[in-house]
Amino acid sequence: MMPLSELLKRKRPVSWPSVPAEPVEVRRAARNIRRRWPDADTVDPEIDPEALALAMERRRRNDDWRGFFWADVRCAAIALLESGLWQDQRFDRLFDFMLDQIGPGATRPANGTYVRSMFRKYLDTFDSASTATHRLAKALKQHWADAMLPIGSLVHHFRIFDPDTDPPGTIAAYMDNRHDPFRALRKAGMDAPHGPGLMQAAHMSFVSRLAPRIRSRDTDGANAAKKLLDWIDPPRSREVLQGPGAGEAIDALLSPWYEHDPEPAFRELVAARLVSAYHDPRVNPAGMWSVCSSRSRDVILKWLTGHTIQLFFDIVTQADSSHMWSDRKSLWSDLYRKGRITQAWFALSKKGEGIARSLDRKRDGMALEFAENRSLTPPDRQKCLLMMSIDGRWVVEGSHNFPTWVFPRKYLTTFRPYEKAYTCEQFRHVRGLEKPERIVHSGGWKNSVLTALER
Repeated sequence: MMPLSELLKRKRPVSWPSVPAEPVEVRRAARNIRRRWPDADTVDPEIDPEALALAMERRRRNDDWRGFFWADVRCAAIALLESGLWQDQRFDRLFDFMLDQIGPGATRPANGTYVRSMFRKYLDTFDSASTATHRLAKALKQHWADAMLPIGSLVHHFRIFDPDTDPPGTIAAYMDNRHDPFRALRKAGMDAPHGPGLMQAAHMSFVSRLAPRIRSRDTDGANAAKKLLDWIDPPRSREVLQGPGAGEAIDALLSPWYEHDPEPAFRELVAARLVSAYHDPRVNPAGMWSVCSSRSRDVILKWLTGHTIQLFFDIVTQADSSHMWSDRKSLWSDLYRKGRITQAWFALSKKGEGIARSLDRKRDGMALEFAENRSLTPPDRQKCLLMMSIDGRWVVEGSHNFPTWVFPRKYLTTFRPYEKAYTCEQFRHVRGLEKPERIVHSGGWKNSVLTALER
């Protein structure tokens, strides 16, 4: 067989002798690998793309291919595309050379691997206004079948190699007409439905189609919300949507409810699915909760507050049989309904944790999140503690005759919400400007709490 160094000197795309097609199991394994690691076709971040391109350009200009491999051609091409160096005049001829390798020789294994890499990089860097996208599209459109790429549906139905026809919009329309858009795209040949480039543009178009319907607050809106949830967090899949597009999706689901709440069933569905996908924003404020709007975060925090308070009531009802708790429950429920309680968190005793897990197993909804009660004495360790932000100040409530503690609006450094553990002692022993007002459960308890909240 002629060495690669000689083959690459030819003026036409390199051709390889015919070999049997890849075994079905090997192709299936390769497809699974690409789905699991869709960013595998990238250049090592420690490699300088410009240095790689310059080295490749010297070889091309001097016809010096000694010790060179197809993997090096692939890496140089990916570096040109990812870094934007293809726009640099120094590399005009090199980019032409890279495109020439997408040719009739694509039927051969080495070239086929190169063409498949260029196809995935085409999807990742897709920009309908980019010359590189149009030039790659032209070359791939002619030779994708030669490389045995299983993308017939993408080419014929979505016209992915015709950038001027708005492939992202076509894909979004297709997604909108499918019960499970993520799975439908997989079946159509899209290995990474949540990928960048073309699929990022399709995602944004899809969100734009659904957002007005979600705002309609009718049955169609509920169906649109469920479809969007199934897209960003596909059923039976671990591939949750990440990246900046997730922020737009979260906003589309939560922005209609800045002023008014939806029906409880809708609220519980959206909150449970978003927390399942992106975790509880109270204990995981980074990640996707940092790329959506602050108002959307306020909405989910409000919904989680009501969920948390109700769960605490359910747990304490079983953990503490004291009649006094019903009075407290009435007050906190009323304040929440009036919109005065905007955040809530709780810490549980060992008994309370057991009850919580039992309730969690019976519920088909949001997973429970809570802190531990790590108090020092046995009587204190029996208590369950509820922490609420009411009118901008934090209030700590508890079971088993634990007093109510109303913290001042300022100077709050000794108490932090959403920690993993608390003790009863930490509230009793606060001194100075941060000392909370202690209100015992007596006949005038409710009026004392309301008075303290007005100070």
